[in-house]
Amino acid sequence: MENPEQPENMNLERCVEELKIIKEELAIENKEKIKRAAELVIANIELAFQNAEKAKRAAELMLANKELIFQNEEKGKRAAELIIANIELAYQSQEKAKRAAELIIANKEHSFESEQKEKCATELRIANTELAYQNKEKEKRAAELNIVNKELEQFAFIASHDLQQPLRTVSNYLRLLEEKYLSQLDEDARKYINSTNNAIKRMNLLINSLLIFSQLGNNRKLANVDLKIVLEEVIADHEILIKNSGALIEMSAMPALNIYETEMRQLFQNLITNAIKFQKVETQPKISISAEQKKDKWQFAVKDNGIGIEAIHYEKIFDIFQRLNSKAEYEGSGIGLANCKKIVQLHKGDIWLESKPKEGSTFYFTIPNLAVSATN
Repeated sequence: MENPEQPENMNLERCVEELKIIKEELAIENKEKIKRAAELVIANIELAFQNAEKAKRAAELMLANKELIFQNEEKGKRAAELIIANIELAYQSQEKAKRAAELIIANKEHSFESEQKEKCATELRIANTELAYQNKEKEKRAAELNIVNKELEQFAFIASHDLQQPLRTVSNYLRLLEEKYLSQLDEDARKYINSTNNAIKRMNLLINSLLIFSQLGNNRKLANVDLKIVLEEVIADHEILIKNSGALIEMSAMPALNIYETEMRQLFQNLITNAIKFQKVETQPKISISAEQKKDKWQFAVKDNGIGIEAIHYEKIFDIFQRLNSKAEYEGSGIGLANCKKIVQLHKGDIWLESKPKEGSTFYFTIPNLAVSATN
């Protein structure tokens, strides 16, 4: 018979044995845990160190990033400055190119101006040579003109005495012929006598006109004269002619100048009477007289609404004894405008005209304000 306590002891031993094993396993596990805890402590220390290193690296990275950001900002700033510098450099290059182009143009202009100056200098030398030649020619012509004027004066003297005397003789004999034999003459003979008398009158007119032309300026005297008064007196002297023709004369303000009064009076008289004489049929003569200062001289204009003159005759009409119209149409000796030209030349001026046929003419002449000390 089995011992009832034996199984119980066996179970106890087994439990003790199992407990022992468990304790050993637990001790082993504890050791492992302690080991793992130690390793964990070490790992935590290592992790803490690594975290510290990471934090350090992170701080360094932050500093590096800040430095990088600063460097990038500096690079951006330098890049912007470089862009501005490049733009400024490009602008300066453009300006240099522009200045270079301007310099090229300026050099060309300078070269052109130099050429022009040289050309002008050459032209001026030629002009001076031509002027010197013209002055010599003028002096030569002046000397010739003096000779011609003296010959003309001599001729005029002869004409006024030696030519008029035979004309008076012929005229006297014709008058006697008419008084004694007119009743015995037929119509043709009377026409011949009448034509001869008219020819004698025209010859007398030409001789007297030539005498007046030759004597123009011989006894001239320079004086300060109010030309308004001169014109008013000329108009008053021709009151009948002006009234009969119905002429309307307008006059602008006139200056007072140093002139040869007698000659100037005759100048205005010739131009006014010509303007009245050479009028269109059934047209009221309208004459305008004006004066305008041109630097050191005065320019006068006598304008009419007469028959006008063709341009080809502008120079011819100032020559002595030149007529553009028949004597039957318009009376005169053909010397009036020659007198005008001579009077203007005595005053060292110029005379010319502008005209259109059937529209009228404007005669212009200039008179410098001569010094009273000038040769009379």
